[in-house]
Amino acid sequence: MKTSTRISRVGGAVAVAGVLLGLCACGSSSGNADTTHSKQTSTSKRVTDPANRPPEDMVAAVSVGKGGPPVGLKFELRSTPQAGQPVDLDLVVLPDAASIDRIDGRFDGSENLALVEGGDLGAIEKPAQGSVIRHVVRLLPKQDGISTVTAAVTVTLANDSITRTFTIPVVVGEGLPELTAKSEASDGDSAAGTSSKSH
Repeated sequence: MKTSTRISRVGGAVAVAGVLLGLCACGSSSGNADTTHSKQTSTSKRVTDPANRPPEDMVAAVSVGKGGPPVGLKFELRSTPQAGQPVDLDLVVLPDAASIDRIDGRFDGSENLALVEGGDLGAIEKPAQGSVIRHVVRLLPKQDGISTVTAAVTVTLANDSITRTFTIPVVVGEGLPELTAKSEASDGDSAAGTSSKSH
C-alpha cells in the first residue's frame, strides 16, 4: 500500500498562518467581530442536544493543501471558549467515496489550547458514503487569543491510503486584544477626522 498524501510541516504551518490571517482580517471590522462573537454565544442555545446537530448547520473545517474527496470534516463549539474553562467541540467526519475500507483520525491542540479528551478517533470500518461519523473533543483554553485544533483524518481504500489535514480556528475570550485596540483607535481617528471636516 502506498501513501498518496503526506502533509509537510512547512505546508501545514503556511496553511494555519493563512487561516489566522483571515480571521485577523475579519477582526479589523468591529461589526464582523461582533457577528462572530454572537454566533459563538448562541451556539449552545440553538438546539436541545448539540451533539446531534445536523452537519449542514455546522462549519466546514479548512483543509491544508489540496481538498476534495474522499472525506470532509465539520465542527461546532458548544459554547464560547473562555480561558481556564473546558469547552466541548463537536465534530463530524463525512465519508465521500463508495469504497472506503477504514477511516481513523487524530486531533491535536496548540500551544495555548490543550486537548484533554477525545484525541483519537477509533477506526471506523467500511463507512457508507454519505454517513455521518460523530466525535467530541474537550478543549482547555489557556489564555485569550486565536488558537487552532489540527485534525489528521486517514482514509484507507483498496490500494491506497490518503491523509487529509484540517485546521479548526478557536477564538478564546476577546481573541487578539491588540487587534481590537487597533480597530478601536482607527475608528476613533476616523470619527475625529469627520468631526473636524464638519467645522
